[in-house]
Amino acid sequence: MGTRRLTLLRHGKAQSIDSCAEDFERTLTRRGCIEVQEMAARIVYRDLIPDLILVSPAERAWATAEIVAAACELDAKQVQCARELYLATPETTWRLLKHCDAALTHVMICGHNPGLSQIASRLGPQPQARELPTAGIATAIWHSAQWQTLEPESAGGCDLDDPESMADLWA
Repeated sequence: MGTRRLTLLRHGKAQSIDSCAEDFERTLTRRGCIEVQEMAARIVYRDLIPDLILVSPAERAWATAEIVAAACELDAKQVQCARELYLATPETTWRLLKHCDAALTHVMICGHNPGLSQIASRLGPQPQARELPTAGIATAIWHSAQWQTLEPESAGGCDLDDPESMADLWA
């Protein structure tokens, strides 16, 4: 058993639902691309580089994951589409996480609200309402744990970051 880290990444700002025939096909806006590039830089700066990104197949989530993967210099095999993450419930997402390979120490899940915010709200010994904005992340650590035995409440805490954060990470 070892340390496990989960990072939840909500996709960047996407086109409005009215601009696309299908929700699944909504792409990142210019602002969304900038948000994700900023967060990708912060992920690298904070050394939150995942071993694996599991990503919803929706266009906006896939584009988000590709930007982060490029910034983290991940191989294509380290970014995997998980169809069940498209608008997934927290239970579906957590079930997927529990099946991760034991050799992985840090998994990033790139997907959608409300599911990701609902999981983030349960992370740590004192769960609290957390709303992930577009391109926002929530990250949590478990010590001496295995993926299949993780529970959100047993995380050591939950750190949040987003493009609008006032924290000066570059100081």
